[in-house]
Amino acid sequence: MDSKLCFGMVVLCITTFIIGEVQAREVRGLGSQQPGGKFSDFDAWTAFANPDDILTARSVYFTTNHDFTGFIGSMTVYNHNLRRGQMTRSYISIQSNANEEIVAGWVGVGCPNSECRTEFVPKQGAYIAPGAPLDAGNHLTLKFLKDVNTGDWKLYAGAGINFLSEIGHFPKSLFTQLAVQANHAEFGGSVKFINSMASPPMGNGVFARDIIPAGQPWPAMMRDLFYVRPDGVFISVNSYNYRLGYLNCYGLGKPFGRDDHFVYGGPGGCLS
Repeated sequence: MDSKLCFGMVVLCITTFIIGEVQAREVRGLGSQQPGGKFSDFDAWTAFANPDDILTARSVYFTTNHDFTGFIGSMTVYNHNLRRGQMTRSYISIQSNANEEIVAGWVGVGCPNSECRTEFVPKQGAYIAPGAPLDAGNHLTLKFLKDVNTGDWKLYAGAGINFLSEIGHFPKSLFTQLAVQANHAEFGGSVKFINSMASPPMGNGVFARDIIPAGQPWPAMMRDLFYVRPDGVFISVNSYNYRLGYLNCYGLGKPFGRDDHFVYGGPGGCLS
Protein backbone atom coordinates (compact mmCIF):
# COMPACT_ATOMS: atom_id res chain seq x y z
CA MET A 1 0.00 0.00 0.00
CA ASP A 2 1.28 3.45 -0.88
CA SER A 3 2.04 5.58 2.15
CA LYS A 4 1.63 9.29 2.39
CA LEU A 5 4.75 11.39 2.61
CA CYS A 6 4.83 12.63 6.16
CA PHE A 7 7.13 14.24 8.71
CA GLY A 8 8.56 16.25 5.84
CA MET A 9 9.55 13.27 3.76
CA VAL A 10 11.21 15.71 1.44
CA VAL A 11 13.77 16.95 3.94
CA LEU A 12 17.23 18.38 4.21
CA CYS A 13 19.38 15.55 5.51
CA ILE A 14 23.01 16.00 6.46
CA THR A 15 25.32 13.21 7.44
CA THR A 16 28.88 11.96 7.45
CA PHE A 17 29.91 8.46 6.50
CA ILE A 18 32.88 6.55 5.14
CA ILE A 19 32.90 6.09 1.38
CA GLY A 20 35.13 3.07 1.84
CA GLU A 21 31.97 1.16 2.79
CA VAL A 22 30.68 1.45 -0.77
CA GLN A 23 30.86 -2.02 -2.30
CA ALA A 24 30.99 -3.39 -5.84
CA ARG A 25 28.15 -4.11 -8.30
CA GLU A 26 28.02 -0.40 -9.09
CA VAL A 27 28.83 0.72 -12.61
CA ARG A 28 31.70 3.14 -13.22
CA GLY A 29 30.94 4.10 -16.77
CA LEU A 30 28.41 2.68 -19.23
CA GLY A 31 28.01 -0.86 -20.44
CA SER A 32 26.43 -2.81 -17.57
CA GLN A 33 22.94 -3.61 -16.40
CA GLN A 34 24.04 -4.44 -12.87
CA PRO A 35 22.44 -2.68 -9.89
CA GLY A 36 24.30 -0.35 -7.58
CA GLY A 37 26.23 -1.24 -4.45
CA LYS A 38 25.44 -0.69 -0.79
CA PHE A 39 26.29 2.43 1.14
CA SER A 40 25.95 3.56 4.75
CA ASP A 41 22.47 4.11 6.18
CA PHE A 42 21.24 7.44 7.47
CA ASP A 43 17.51 6.72 7.21
CA ALA A 44 15.37 4.82 9.68
CA TRP A 45 13.23 2.57 7.50
CA THR A 46 15.97 -0.03 7.04
CA ALA A 47 15.36 -1.18 10.62
CA PHE A 48 12.50 -3.42 9.47
CA ALA A 49 14.45 -5.02 6.61
CA ASN A 50 17.20 -7.60 6.30
CA PRO A 51 20.30 -5.66 5.17
CA ASP A 52 20.94 -8.30 2.50
CA ASP A 53 17.55 -7.47 0.96
CA ILE A 54 18.31 -3.75 0.52
CA LEU A 55 19.49 -2.63 -2.92
CA THR A 56 20.85 0.75 -3.96
CA ALA A 57 21.72 2.55 -7.16
CA ARG A 58 23.30 5.90 -7.92
CA SER A 59 23.20 8.26 -10.89
CA VAL A 60 26.01 10.65 -10.05
CA TYR A 61 29.02 12.52 -11.32
CA PHE A 62 32.26 12.59 -9.38
CA THR A 63 35.14 14.93 -9.95
CA THR A 64 38.73 14.04 -10.62
CA ASN A 65 41.34 14.83 -7.99
CA HIS A 66 41.36 18.47 -6.91
CA ASP A 67 42.47 20.23 -3.75
CA PHE A 68 39.74 22.59 -2.57
CA THR A 69 38.34 24.21 0.55
CA GLY A 70 34.85 24.90 -0.72
CA PHE A 71 32.21 23.56 -3.09
CA ILE A 72 28.87 24.94 -4.24
CA GLY A 73 26.00 23.51 -6.28
CA SER A 74 22.27 23.82 -6.89
CA MET A 75 19.39 21.39 -7.33
CA THR A 76 15.58 21.29 -7.25
CA VAL A 77 13.48 19.47 -4.64
CA TYR A 78 10.97 16.89 -5.96
CA ASN A 79 8.21 14.87 -4.33
CA HIS A 80 7.20 11.29 -5.19
CA ASN A 81 4.53 8.88 -4.00
CA LEU A 82 6.89 6.40 -2.35
CA ARG A 83 6.13 3.17 -0.54
CA ARG A 84 7.51 1.87 2.72
CA GLY A 85 10.83 0.31 1.76
CA GLN A 86 11.73 2.93 -0.87
CA MET A 87 14.00 5.96 -0.57
CA THR A 88 15.16 8.54 -3.09
CA ARG A 89 17.53 11.46 -2.60
CA SER A 90 19.51 14.14 -4.40
CA TYR A 91 22.73 15.35 -2.87
CA ILE A 92 26.16 16.91 -3.10
CA SER A 93 29.09 15.48 -1.19
CA ILE A 94 32.70 16.44 -0.64
CA GLN A 95 35.29 13.76 0.01
CA SER A 96 38.92 13.27 0.92
CA ASN A 97 41.50 10.74 -0.22
CA ALA A 98 41.32 9.40 3.35
CA ASN A 99 37.79 8.03 2.72
CA GLU A 100 35.95 10.80 4.56
CA GLU A 101 32.77 12.33 3.23
CA ILE A 102 30.24 15.06 4.07
CA VAL A 103 26.84 14.85 2.39
CA ALA A 104 23.99 17.35 2.15
CA GLY A 105 20.81 17.38 0.09
CA TRP A 106 17.17 16.35 0.22
CA VAL A 107 15.71 12.90 0.76
CA GLY A 108 12.26 11.43 0.29
CA VAL A 109 11.44 8.30 2.28
CA GLY A 110 8.26 6.24 2.03
CA CYS A 111 7.88 5.43 5.74
CA PRO A 112 6.53 7.04 8.91
CA ASN A 113 9.85 8.42 10.11
CA SER A 114 13.22 9.66 8.86
CA GLU A 115 16.32 10.32 10.92
CA CYS A 116 19.73 11.87 10.39
CA ARG A 117 22.57 10.71 12.62
CA THR A 118 25.37 13.24 12.51
CA GLU A 119 27.93 15.32 14.35
CA PHE A 120 26.68 18.38 12.53
CA VAL A 121 26.46 21.45 14.78
CA PRO A 122 23.41 23.58 13.83
CA LYS A 123 23.80 27.34 13.95
CA GLN A 124 21.52 28.86 16.55
CA GLY A 125 18.67 30.71 14.88
CA ALA A 126 19.36 29.28 11.41
CA TYR A 127 16.32 29.27 9.17
CA ILE A 128 16.63 25.55 8.41
CA ALA A 129 18.05 22.52 10.21
CA PRO A 130 18.61 18.82 9.40
CA GLY A 131 15.26 17.07 9.11
CA ALA A 132 13.33 20.26 8.36
CA PRO A 133 10.62 19.92 5.69
CA LEU A 134 11.21 21.36 2.23
CA ASP A 135 8.55 22.21 -0.33
CA ALA A 136 8.66 20.29 -3.61
CA GLY A 137 9.55 22.47 -6.58
CA ASN A 138 11.80 24.77 -4.59
CA HIS A 139 15.36 25.51 -5.62
CA LEU A 140 18.06 24.42 -3.15
CA THR A 141 21.63 25.69 -3.30
CA LEU A 142 24.27 24.26 -0.95
CA LYS A 143 27.75 25.49 -0.18
CA PHE A 144 30.47 23.76 1.83
CA LEU A 145 33.21 26.14 2.94
CA LYS A 146 36.16 25.48 5.21
CA ASP A 147 36.60 28.18 7.86
CA VAL A 148 40.12 29.59 7.55
CA ASN A 149 40.28 30.31 11.29
CA THR A 150 38.75 27.23 12.93
CA GLY A 151 39.21 24.62 10.20
CA ASP A 152 35.55 23.60 10.55
CA TRP A 153 33.50 22.88 7.42
CA LYS A 154 30.60 25.32 7.35
CA LEU A 155 27.41 24.51 5.47
CA TYR A 156 25.30 27.19 3.80
CA ALA A 157 21.87 26.71 2.21
CA GLY A 158 19.41 28.87 0.35
CA ALA A 159 17.34 29.43 -2.77
CA GLY A 160 20.29 30.51 -4.92
CA ILE A 161 23.94 31.52 -4.94
CA ASN A 162 23.05 35.05 -3.85
CA PHE A 163 20.64 33.88 -1.12
CA LEU A 164 22.75 31.63 1.09
CA SER A 165 22.78 31.55 4.89
CA GLU A 166 25.02 29.57 7.21
CA ILE A 167 23.06 26.77 8.87
CA GLY A 168 25.84 25.10 10.87
CA HIS A 169 29.17 23.34 10.66
CA PHE A 170 31.04 20.04 10.85
CA PRO A 171 33.86 20.36 13.43
CA LYS A 172 37.44 19.95 12.22
CA SER A 173 37.98 17.34 14.96
CA LEU A 174 35.81 14.85 13.02
CA PHE A 175 38.33 14.55 10.22
CA THR A 176 41.90 13.77 9.26
CA GLN A 177 42.50 14.84 5.67
CA LEU A 178 39.27 16.82 5.42
CA ALA A 179 40.66 18.81 8.34
CA VAL A 180 43.05 20.24 5.75
CA GLN A 181 41.17 20.17 2.44
CA ALA A 182 38.84 18.12 0.23
CA ASN A 183 39.92 16.24 -2.88
CA HIS A 184 36.75 15.07 -4.63
CA ALA A 185 33.10 16.02 -5.00
CA GLU A 186 30.08 13.95 -6.03
CA PHE A 187 26.66 15.18 -7.11
CA GLY A 188 23.46 13.61 -8.44
CA GLY A 189 20.93 11.18 -7.02
CA SER A 190 20.56 7.77 -5.43
CA VAL A 191 17.81 5.34 -4.48
CA LYS A 192 17.46 2.55 -1.94
CA PHE A 193 14.75 -0.11 -1.92
CA ILE A 194 13.80 -3.59 -0.76
CA ASN A 195 14.64 -6.16 -3.44
CA SER A 196 11.08 -7.49 -3.53
CA MET A 197 9.93 -4.07 -4.76
CA ALA A 198 10.50 -1.98 -7.86
CA SER A 199 13.12 0.76 -7.66
CA PRO A 200 11.68 4.24 -6.95
CA PRO A 201 12.00 7.37 -9.13
CA MET A 202 15.17 9.44 -8.88
CA GLY A 203 15.38 13.20 -9.41
CA ASN A 204 12.13 14.34 -11.03
CA GLY A 205 11.43 10.93 -12.56
CA VAL A 206 12.42 11.90 -16.13
CA PHE A 207 15.10 9.71 -17.72
CA ALA A 208 18.32 11.71 -18.04
CA ARG A 209 20.24 11.82 -21.32
CA ASP A 210 22.49 14.12 -23.33
CA ILE A 211 19.89 15.02 -25.97
CA ILE A 212 16.56 16.40 -24.72
CA PRO A 213 13.92 16.14 -27.50
CA ALA A 214 12.14 19.39 -28.28
CA GLY A 215 8.99 19.79 -26.26
CA GLN A 216 9.96 17.05 -23.81
CA PRO A 217 10.41 17.78 -20.08
CA TRP A 218 13.91 18.25 -18.78
CA PRO A 219 15.32 15.71 -16.34
CA ALA A 220 16.43 16.75 -12.86
CA MET A 221 19.67 18.69 -12.97
CA MET A 222 22.57 19.94 -10.93
CA ARG A 223 23.91 23.35 -11.89
CA ASP A 224 26.04 26.29 -10.69
CA LEU A 225 28.76 23.86 -9.61
CA PHE A 226 32.05 25.39 -8.48
CA TYR A 227 35.12 24.47 -6.48
CA VAL A 228 36.55 27.04 -4.12
CA ARG A 229 40.35 26.84 -4.23
CA PRO A 230 42.41 27.41 -1.08
CA ASP A 231 43.17 30.91 -2.42
CA GLY A 232 39.42 31.67 -2.58
CA VAL A 233 39.07 31.51 -6.37
CA PHE A 234 35.90 29.86 -7.76
CA ILE A 235 36.54 27.27 -10.51
CA SER A 236 33.70 25.67 -12.49
CA VAL A 237 33.48 21.88 -12.65
CA ASN A 238 34.94 20.86 -16.00
CA SER A 239 36.48 17.43 -15.43
CA TYR A 240 34.49 14.51 -14.07
CA ASN A 241 33.56 10.85 -14.32
CA TYR A 242 30.34 9.09 -13.39
CA ARG A 243 28.76 6.19 -11.53
CA LEU A 244 25.53 4.69 -12.82
CA GLY A 245 23.37 1.73 -11.80
CA TYR A 246 20.23 0.18 -13.34
CA LEU A 247 20.73 1.61 -16.82
CA ASN A 248 17.15 0.80 -17.87
CA CYS A 249 15.73 3.03 -15.15
CA TYR A 250 18.23 5.85 -14.58
CA GLY A 251 20.53 7.90 -16.75
CA LEU A 252 23.01 10.77 -16.86
CA GLY A 253 23.57 13.50 -19.38
CA LYS A 254 25.47 16.67 -20.22
CA PRO A 255 23.18 18.55 -22.64
CA PHE A 256 24.99 20.22 -25.52
CA GLY A 257 25.44 23.96 -25.07
CA ARG A 258 24.54 23.85 -21.37
CA ASP A 259 27.94 23.80 -19.70
CA ASP A 260 26.48 24.37 -16.26
CA HIS A 261 23.84 21.60 -16.51
CA PHE A 262 24.36 18.02 -15.33
CA VAL A 263 21.15 15.99 -15.65
CA TYR A 264 20.55 12.76 -13.74
CA GLY A 265 17.91 10.26 -12.63
CA GLY A 266 14.90 8.54 -14.12
CA PRO A 267 11.51 6.91 -13.53
CA GLY A 268 12.65 3.82 -11.65
CA GLY A 269 10.59 0.66 -11.90
CA CYS A 270 13.51 -1.77 -12.12
CA LEU A 271 13.42 -5.07 -10.26
CA SER A 272 16.44 -6.82 -8.78
